[in-house]
Order: sequence, then structure tokens, then C-alpha cells
Amino acid sequence: MDEGSAHAGGRDRARRYVAPLDPADPRFGRPRDRDGERRHRRLVANTGPGNSPMDPRVRALRILIPLTFLAVVAGIVLVFFLGLDPGTTTQVIGPEPRVRAAVADRPHRICYEDTGPCAWLSLVEGELYALSTNGPLREEFGRMGVSWCSTSGYFGSNVSGSRFDPRGNVVSGPAPRGLDRYRLAVDDHGALRIDFRSLTTGLQAGRADEFVPERGPQCDEIPFDREADLNLE
Repeated sequence: MDEGSAHAGGRDRARRYVAPLDPADPRFGRPRDRDGERRHRRLVANTGPGNSPMDPRVRALRILIPLTFLAVVAGIVLVFFLGLDPGTTTQVIGPEPRVRAAVADRPHRICYEDTGPCAWLSLVEGELYALSTNGPLREEFGRMGVSWCSTSGYFGSNVSGSRFDPRGNVVSGPAPRGLDRYRLAVDDHGALRIDFRSLTTGLQAGRADEFVPERGPQCDEIPFDREADLNLE
């Protein structure tokens, strides 16, 4: 084989490796039918991976996502600018004279919708108090966190040993402050209402000027109170 033939063979082999990969490249021969007639290439739209954008489900999703976003934004605007009412925590206890008569001799407990939070209704020198049944310490929490001692007339926690007078002031024990108080009000119909969302922090320990005197011996352990809940019937 002479040198010219060798170069020609090398060019043919190289041409096979550098042949265009795109069928649309004009260097490709156009396809022919069996009868020798040339066929026209048909171009097919490429939709890419995934579902077609013309799919009804895809089109619905493209509409739903912006609408969901707008609904969330509208809700935020309504809450912060129009002041949607999150619900009331005010509860009617009953006619004020009847409530006063019921707690004249001892305090009674009332709970929001019979679940919680709860308050002790206490009458001291003609003034009504709604004292939280939760003490300031974590171990004094719960429906029976702070109970009432019938002999002394004081409130207290059997777990911590804290004791409070009928106004809720700390008398002894580790409690750092007195019992928190809920707001009481009489409406236009003479009914006493308690607002379980309006809470006033109890007085710090050692800050009370005076205490309500005990009416009897102190309870070393406050017994279970079967008549704690208020009943106006």
C-alpha cells in the first residue's frame, strides 16, 4: 500500500468517528422510503421530563398554588388589620347576690367550661376574689394544685407546703408570690362574670402589709374537698 492510499484510508476511518450526531445536520443523508422516495422529517415538540404542561392536572395545579398563597395572605391581613375575634374566655357565674351567699362561709371553685383553668371564689370583708387554683410553683399546678383548708380558712399546696390567706397572699412556704387573680365584673343584668383571660399576678412574698387571720388550726395536710365546686342550684 503506497503512502497516498494509507492517508486516504486514515481519513475514511476518522470520518466515521467525527460523523455528526444530530440527525438534522445537513451532512446527514435524508432518509428514503423503500421505493427510493425521500421522506420529510416530522418535528415533534419536546415537553421535557415530567408531565406535559398541557396536562389538565398540571394546569389546575398552576392555578391552585397562587390561589392558596393569596388565601393565606388574606387570612393574615384579616387577623392583624380587621381584628378577628379569637373567641371569648368570659364565663357567667350567676347572679351576684346568689354567688356572694354561696361563698359567704367558704370559698368555692369554678372552672372554665367545667375543664380549666379554675379559680377559687373567695369573699373577704365584702370583696370577691377569684384566685387561681394554680400556685406560682410548677409543682402547685393542676386542678387540685392549691386546695382549701376548712379549719384555718387558708389555701395551700400539699406538694410544696406553701400557704396563702383568703386574699391569696403568701403566708408561709416556698412560693415566691401570691396566687394570681382573675378579673370579676357584674354585667348590666346583675350577673357576675369571670374573665379567664384577664389574669393579675399575685403580690410578691413579703410585700403584703397584713394577712387575713386564721380562723382555726392550720392543716398539716389539706384533705380532699368533696364540696369544692360552686353549685348555685
